[in-house]
Amino acid sequence: MEQLLEALFQLFEINHLAFLFAGTLLGLVVGILPGMGGTSGLALVLPFVFSMEPSYALAMMIGVLAPTTTSDTFPAVLMGVPGTSGSQATVMDGFPLSKKGMAARALSAAFSASLLGGIVGAFMLSISIYYAIPIIMAFGFGEQFLLVVLALLMVGALTGDNLFKGITSCLLGLIIGSIGTAPITGDPRYTFNSLYLLEGVPLVVVGLGLFAIPEIVGLLDSRGAIAKSLKNEKGWVTGAKDVLKNWFLVLRCSTLGCLVGALPGLGGTVVDWLAYSHLKQTTKDTSQFGKGDIRGVIAPESANNAKEGGALIPTLIFGIPGSGNKVLLLGGFVLIGIEPGLDMVTTNLDLTYLMIWSLALANILGAGICLAFASQISKFTLVPYYILAPVMVCLIFFATFNINRDWYDFIALLAFGLIGITFKNFGWSRPALLIGFFLSTKVELLSYQTQAVYGLSFLSRPVSIILIVLCLATIFLLSKQRFDNNYKSDNQKSKMSQIYYVGFLLCLPLTMIIFTSNLDYRANLFPISLSLIATLLLAFVLIIKVADLKNYAFLNYAFMNFARSNIFENATFNNQLYYFLSFLGFLVMNFIFGFPIAAAFFINLFILFHNKQAYRVSLCISLALMVILWFLSSLLTLQFPNGAIGLIIDLPWWLGGELN
Repeated sequence: MEQLLEALFQLFEINHLAFLFAGTLLGLVVGILPGMGGTSGLALVLPFVFSMEPSYALAMMIGVLAPTTTSDTFPAVLMGVPGTSGSQATVMDGFPLSKKGMAARALSAAFSASLLGGIVGAFMLSISIYYAIPIIMAFGFGEQFLLVVLALLMVGALTGDNLFKGITSCLLGLIIGSIGTAPITGDPRYTFNSLYLLEGVPLVVVGLGLFAIPEIVGLLDSRGAIAKSLKNEKGWVTGAKDVLKNWFLVLRCSTLGCLVGALPGLGGTVVDWLAYSHLKQTTKDTSQFGKGDIRGVIAPESANNAKEGGALIPTLIFGIPGSGNKVLLLGGFVLIGIEPGLDMVTTNLDLTYLMIWSLALANILGAGICLAFASQISKFTLVPYYILAPVMVCLIFFATFNINRDWYDFIALLAFGLIGITFKNFGWSRPALLIGFFLSTKVELLSYQTQAVYGLSFLSRPVSIILIVLCLATIFLLSKQRFDNNYKSDNQKSKMSQIYYVGFLLCLPLTMIIFTSNLDYRANLFPISLSLIATLLLAFVLIIKVADLKNYAFLNYAFMNFARSNIFENATFNNQLYYFLSFLGFLVMNFIFGFPIAAAFFINLFILFHNKQAYRVSLCISLALMVILWFLSSLLTLQFPNGAIGLIIDLPWWLGGELN
């Protein structure tokens, strides 16, 4: 009790609160920016915590971590772009609600759910801290492997036009994630002697390409704003009421988030999809999910905030990061002299509770700030498309550049953007592809570790049996619900396009098998096994599409029809590809002028092309962008990509010139 009271007094000490509030504000900012998140925020504050008093440093770091899973809702709901990996499931229903003019309702529900989820997660963590060790020890390599498989099955089954498309998308993501150096042997896989591909494509690049680019071209094709009007001026009140109405859902998903968050390394990408799957499996009427059901926002948002509390358990007790950003948090612990271990729940229990309650308070502060501005920020959805799109493109290119500061990242961004556009138009699951990509390395390592430690004996362990039953139940229940979905919704031309596209997708697993077959079995077993399964599923989808053609006439005229038909018969699809070409033009401008100058030119040209009378708006936006880039370059010592013009003209360093 003495330790609890001491932690409570430290929590409300004025300096602790000040550092916690400062960290919370920074966390909100980096959460809003797509591709940044808590990891980037922690990277910014770590250089400053070295000389701080430990409790103040903890307040700053916890403050940065907590609200990123709250503010990442802004891009997820308003733009259809996951701000972090933990907001992927929020996009499913959050963005459709924005399109209906209910952005304020969606944001308010998300922030209220995040607030309650964070509090529930911290409360459960406070109670269960003594029982954490046996729970974690019950999940060995085998159990973690099966849990990841369960998450992949749920995501694949719940997204895409149908069950087979969803699971196949997940497999394709796993295959793409295996590109690069094999984790066991170090052999390069599917790299084509490219140094860039040795470490694989960065997650942020894949996420922005799959989600951001397709949504932008979709917005451009609609030739309007995200929403035509705001249907409810008091949407923030409605959203809060929605959360209170679904309080039991919040409690269930928060509990799930806390428990799964405690499992080392799984992180928010699994948690939010598990919560979304739980929602769909426990709801009778699922017809509105993916079209704008408010419960589809509440469930993942309450879970991904609660998991932050759970993720602290393995971080504090074992020094094992419970999620990606906890790696940097452990680095911060080292800088301020904190040694993770069992002492954290014994002699240093006051410090542990200080972190837990700081996490809860930061969630309250972050959600409160976001709620206060939800209604105003929702008006963002009324901004005309020709103003919003070029700004978003520049923001995405900036986020991409800050990953590795490599030109190849821009090319990869546009490549995955094209994949995202085609996936969206042909009904394949982008979320399944992304989560498969994210978990690929983990699945491969866990599979080898499970085999090395347990062999097949792990299948007889109690937790494993439960997870296997859940996997089978997921396949059975969801296959009944989604087997026939959308197979017969396409017209004749669209069916032909689908057939050609499936044939195109088959190239990836087939070429993966060819190019990795000569490697050591420890390097090729994983990608080849996945590729074989993906090939079979793609062949099955292809057979269904062929059989669905009227009079089974495919074999008689398909190849002749191929010569005169166009895979891009869809006018909407054509328009989106044209807009995509303008992004390629922006990339070329970057090569010539460098990023800052190219961004200013691109914004002006794009806006004036669509509205010649908006020259004042284009000028103001481009000038504001230059000021922001100058500020960021000064704050973070960034050197932007230098174009060919830099070889002729000596540019200032904030325009891409050399650092002095």
